[in-house]
Amino acid sequence: MLIGLSPALQTIAQGTSPFYWDFINVEIDVQKNGDMLVSETHKYVFTQPHTNQRYRYIPLDKVDKITDVTVWENQEQIPSKNGIRNNHIWIKWQHQLNAPEAHTFVLKYRVIGGLHINDSGDKVYWKAIFANRSAVINNAKIIVRLPEVLSEKIQRYKSLGVPTNRQKINSTTVEFVAKKAIPPQQEIEVLVLFPHNILDVSKPNWQRIQVVSSLFSGLLDLISSIFPTLMSFLLIIWLIRSSSHRSRSSHRSRSSHRSRRSGSSYGGDGGGGGGGGGCGGGGGGGGCGGGGGGGGGGGGGCGGGGGGGGCGGGGGG
Repeated sequence: MLIGLSPALQTIAQGTSPFYWDFINVEIDVQKNGDMLVSETHKYVFTQPHTNQRYRYIPLDKVDKITDVTVWENQEQIPSKNGIRNNHIWIKWQHQLNAPEAHTFVLKYRVIGGLHINDSGDKVYWKAIFANRSAVINNAKIIVRLPEVLSEKIQRYKSLGVPTNRQKINSTTVEFVAKKAIPPQQEIEVLVLFPHNILDVSKPNWQRIQVVSSLFSGLLDLISSIFPTLMSFLLIIWLIRSSSHRSRSSHRSRSSHRSRRSGSSYGGDGGGGGGGGGCGGGGGGGGCGGGGGGGGGGGGGCGGGGGGGGCGGGGGG
């Protein structure tokens, strides 16, 4: 019998999964250097035969890395494996199973670069209860502990997802308890805010990359928004310059044509001068002198011819 579950959730647990979680308790201990030591206690209740391999997937999109992964049962560390795939760290382990029975496992790991660092305040922002699973979680509790240097410095704390009862346990500790069972595909995310620059922690790499990516995306949006206007402006400039160039070319062409026509007329006069030379040959002294006075070309003719040239959740089971 699935004690503590509503009839609807009992049906879900029995009908779609051979197990359920009696509880998942998560403890997050923030260190002075900004690391978070996370401990997850999972109590599985197996109602029918099932695989003896368990797993947990944790996304890495908002952490620099996760290290020091261990799995425990009955206060003894048991063999486990972990690795990275599709920007998640996976943790897998095996155990003896003779259903129906219950097993409680504790997963421990260190989160480096998991705090969110901002001028307005630093915060723990962690998806403690993951949505990617096929079984219900009967109960859930999340505890966040801050170092003593942050005593009485908690500014705000809240949860998102499935509703919780939240309370401040002492000057550095906050507790969140789920108000109801958590069905598959639902989650709990917790946030604890405290003043900036008390912990000696720099902005994590993933957050720096996110800022650069956001700026680059904004620049692309700006370029895409002004691109049509810019192209229209450049097209107008090109049309104006092209029209001006054609106008100058046409003007030069007309000027050259007039120049050629004028040159031909002057050559004719020279020829006339040559005729004057002929007059000279005829012996008419007065007539020849008149031809020479008509122009220098005529004189040439008289001489003998003219010339020209620019970025906790995941899953478990």
